[in-house]
Amino acid sequence: MTPYYPLRLASERPVSAWAIAASLAALLGSLIALALAVIGLYGSLPTAVLLVMAALGQLLWYRLGPVAAQALLWPALGLLTLCLVSYLLPEHWLPHAAWDRLADRLLTGSLLVDWRPPLLLTLCLIALLLSLAVRTRAGLGAPMLLGIAGLLLLAQAAEAFHSAPALLSLRGSWLDQAILLTLLAGQMVDVAGAWQQHAFRLRRALWPALCLALLSLLFWHHQKALGERELAERIGQQHAQMAESLSREIHDHLAAMRRFANVWRLTAATPGSTDWATQAAPYQRDFRYFLNIAYIDAATRIQLVHPPNAHNLRILGSRLLEDQPAGREAVISALQHGREARTDIIELLQGGPGVIHYLPLFLAHESHPRGAVAMVVSLPVLAETLFTAIDPGTQQLSLFHGGKRLAHQSAEARLGPWQLEAELDLSGIPLVLRAEPTLPRLLGDLPRQPVVSLSVGLLLAQLLYLVLFSQQEMANQHRAVRRTNHELRREIRKRTRLQQEVEWLAGHDELTGLPNRRTFLQALRAHDPRQPISVLLCDIDHFKRINDRLGHLEGDRYLIEIGRLGREVIEPAGGLFARLGGEEFVACLPGREGPEAMRVADTLREAVAARGLTHANGTPLTISIGVATGAPGPLGVDDLLNAADMALYRAKGAGRNRARLADSLAAPGGEELP
Repeated sequence: MTPYYPLRLASERPVSAWAIAASLAALLGSLIALALAVIGLYGSLPTAVLLVMAALGQLLWYRLGPVAAQALLWPALGLLTLCLVSYLLPEHWLPHAAWDRLADRLLTGSLLVDWRPPLLLTLCLIALLLSLAVRTRAGLGAPMLLGIAGLLLLAQAAEAFHSAPALLSLRGSWLDQAILLTLLAGQMVDVAGAWQQHAFRLRRALWPALCLALLSLLFWHHQKALGERELAERIGQQHAQMAESLSREIHDHLAAMRRFANVWRLTAATPGSTDWATQAAPYQRDFRYFLNIAYIDAATRIQLVHPPNAHNLRILGSRLLEDQPAGREAVISALQHGREARTDIIELLQGGPGVIHYLPLFLAHESHPRGAVAMVVSLPVLAETLFTAIDPGTQQLSLFHGGKRLAHQSAEARLGPWQLEAELDLSGIPLVLRAEPTLPRLLGDLPRQPVVSLSVGLLLAQLLYLVLFSQQEMANQHRAVRRTNHELRREIRKRTRLQQEVEWLAGHDELTGLPNRRTFLQALRAHDPRQPISVLLCDIDHFKRINDRLGHLEGDRYLIEIGRLGREVIEPAGGLFARLGGEEFVACLPGREGPEAMRVADTLREAVAARGLTHANGTPLTISIGVATGAPGPLGVDDLLNAADMALYRAKGAGRNRARLADSLAAPGGEELP
């Protein structure tokens, strides 16, 4: 089988060696792209499958023709369109979580981002496949589609140099980009020659549209960065509010501890177990992260504890100076100096990190502390009271001190690329609250406007190209129509002129330019029968001698000169001077009677004799004229001409250079004038 060569080449011109080489190069590029796409199957499977379909479709397009490629091109375009829709639909129309649930049904644990290709790769692949779908025709937008694909490839390469992690998957891998570049190069090589004939129109339409597409990409990038920054600020504010809530909780429990310690100033007796439980129960209920509220005697022994659970009962009687040396300084400060104190973050006797607050316990009317109130705060439990209010599907939370994790709540979804930290103060102890939002939450909160603006901008750029290219096409057609109309008008003028010349030649003598017999007879027929008319029949005397002795050229010159003289004399008199043929001329004088006609005839005869036209022997050239007049009313043309002819013969017989008037014609005969 031979490679498929696009029909446009065969229809426009014979397939050249360049066209064959271009088609083979496009075929080779498609093969390379297909091989790279198959290699990509070991990476992101959905993206690689779409690339394989695109490469195989382009290969079939060049190998078997466009019809055979439709079986792969349109399904691939359908899948890509669905992927693009998932980028475009607003969150309140179809939540991102719904897409993730659909992905999880297809493959447990997968998300939408695992199934759809990156945004720029999706748009680039759509542009390449649409170019094939319109059969790479310039008039249907294929050059602009390939230009958009090139810009999207450049945008993907530029995204690789951004250090900040992007929430939205924007670019394909370097292998994916190599496949797209190969597909683009294959199409460009194939159509470069065919588009040469449209080079001017392509430049006029392509550059403005490409500039609009580039502006759309830049605007999209700005909107994307702005949207991600606003989202980060919003999540940061929420995280700061969470840290503030935790700090406020710590401040509240310190105030509660002081109120509890001051209660015992109202009594003079050492706290008993019942009183202690009664007073401590409300505080422990309100602040569940208090592991216990204990009474410490002057010897640093734990005498009372609430709540009396197994963990707390186990530590009753413990001497803190010995059993918990990390908190020794705080205990001594409360018992001996009567000052409120706290430990650093230490390992509690019950297990786990925490902070113990010691407040001196004064009885009524005593100035020296009888003991101390110990309130044990478990940091994991403290953090848990805050973490339980947070949906684990939205973020992962951790509480740190000095790089050591004190508390942690894992997320139930895949984590995103962002980490947010906020500092809080636990009675002078710096803690760090770290939040890591989940990827589904971030993608759900991410605004769709940048992607919509990019898609609309690229679509408008494509439409601008089509409008400009069509405008150029229509302008060319208008110019062609104008040229055709101009040539048609010129041809019409030429034909009209030729027709006029033919008509003129049909009614005039070619040599002298005088009306001929046909025109003369038409003039007679057009005469008003209510008016008289005279006819002058003229003959050059001895004209044969002129031709024989002076030559026909000189004879023609004499004929032309006599014709000019005849017009100069007859036309001012309101008549028509014509040539009948040879050396015979004729004139008609409408509205002229015989005497007037004779005067005109004598004037003509004298003008010829005085013109200086001579025979070979030097005698002047003369003419003889026969004059006939028709009375008003119907008049026979033949009779009038015959009468003039008879008068001419009489002039010739009288010695030539004469004018003779025929007898009056009163009765009709021969051919009548209308």
